[in-house]
Amino acid sequence: MHEYSLAHSLLQGLLEHLEREPVSGRVRKVHVRQGELLILSQQALKEAWHILTERTPLAGSELEIERVEVRVRCRSCGYRGPVPRVEGEGWHFQAPVLSCPRCGGRVEIEEGRELAIIALTVEEAPAGEVDPCDS
Repeated sequence: MHEYSLAHSLLQGLLEHLEREPVSGRVRKVHVRQGELLILSQQALKEAWHILTERTPLAGSELEIERVEVRVRCRSCGYRGPVPRVEGEGWHFQAPVLSCPRCGGRVEIEEGRELAIIALTVEEAPAGEVDPCDS
């Protein structure tokens, strides 16, 4: 399950960021964008996050995952936008067609491959209360 290595990478990157730019309060949610071409189980990623964040300043935080559809740019006609999907019998998901829906030409993927933290939801600590993560 590569979800654990992806969760570990997200965690390490966020911990490094928080060392450089600390937040005042406790991180409750970590908002993530996941491109649809990155095939993974969101549930497994969330479970890995829960396990890997234990005993870190991010313990108790949860991942909120936004799925990003594939968007392309055609090298031939200049089309920019989404692509159609095909669904085959026995498939568990719809697969995007990675060719231009207008002319059938080759495309460059502009969105749909990413896995990135885009925001944090932070609960401010009440005045005078020590954040348990600072201990």
